Amino acid sequence: MNRPVASLSLDLDNRWAYLRAAGRDDWTKRPSYLPMAVDRIVDVLGELSLPLTVFLVGRDLTDEADCDAIRRFDSIQWEPANHSLNHLPWMHTMPPDQIEEEIATTEQRIINLLGIRPYGFRGPGFSCPPEVLNVLQERGYLYDASSFPTSVAPIARWFFMLKTGLKGQQKDKAKQLYGGFGSMLKPNRPHRLQNSAPEFWEIPVSVMPLTRLPIHMSYLCYLASFSVTAAKMYFSSVVRLATLTGTSISLLLHPPDFFGHEDADDLSYLPGMSMARDDKIRFVRWALESLKGRFEVRRMIDQLHSLAPETVSAITQADLKQHKSSEFHSPVPDRVVDAATTP
Repeated sequence: MNRPVASLSLDLDNRWAYLRAAGRDDWTKRPSYLPMAVDRIVDVLGELSLPLTVFLVGRDLTDEADCDAIRRFDSIQWEPANHSLNHLPWMHTMPPDQIEEEIATTEQRIINLLGIRPYGFRGPGFSCPPEVLNVLQERGYLYDASSFPTSVAPIARWFFMLKTGLKGQQKDKAKQLYGGFGSMLKPNRPHRLQNSAPEFWEIPVSVMPLTRLPIHMSYLCYLASFSVTAAKMYFSSVVRLATLTGTSISLLLHPPDFFGHEDADDLSYLPGMSMARDDKIRFVRWALESLKGRFEVRRMIDQLHSLAPETVSAITQADLKQHKSSEFHSPVPDRVVDAATTP
């Protein structure tokens, strides 16, 4: 019997992005943890033979050390995707030309670095208004992965605002993060967006069927920081319920899911960062093994292909074949719009 399909994705948010979200001025120095993060992520996923879709931030595609780290994903089956240029979690407030720049510049940097183009996009802070969707469709993207249809979106936004040091205009812009109460009404499974031409899909960040509670790995690690047993029971219930309801899981990872309190004191405000490194990675490995045990885990582009093979053409599939390191190119230099002082 064929197992249901699931997908695994990673938002490769860097240290500077988290520091900016915390309202710290030292984010402008662009501190990075990508070499350490990618090594750990690749080690775990390689050991489990799991594929991955990686949403890349364009700002990180200009640093040689970060680019070298990103190349290490080549040791597993992976798909690069677009996570915007500056990781500003309020794209819903941007004018059209800035939205275009956020998407197009990152797209070109991915092409220059990896030799392949992205077909998927996820907005920082799960923000993807119609203006962004229009740009994506015009540029030939096949899917958006920004929707987070959780019943606790207002609570998640309140928690973020409580922990962050954002002030003034930036704090006002962040008030729409994670969507409003309407988020819980959005579909919890991949679906074709109506009136999209050409065909364009939404692959939401999965939540628990029925209850719409979060199930992304950072939330699971937060539960595990109180009780690993309770977190395991919770995720096991999610997997069983998803199987019973025919819900295809799209599980989201972040780099801090592979960090412990020994690694990043400046990120201690993030959920789950009170756990020790080895304990957290052990739990993450267990959760991924549990997902693999019940689902056929694929890249998001392959998940979409299983749902709409006519959408994911043969050209697209050939474009996303595994590339050897010799086929990679040098990073492109910064542009004015990407200056370190960008808010």
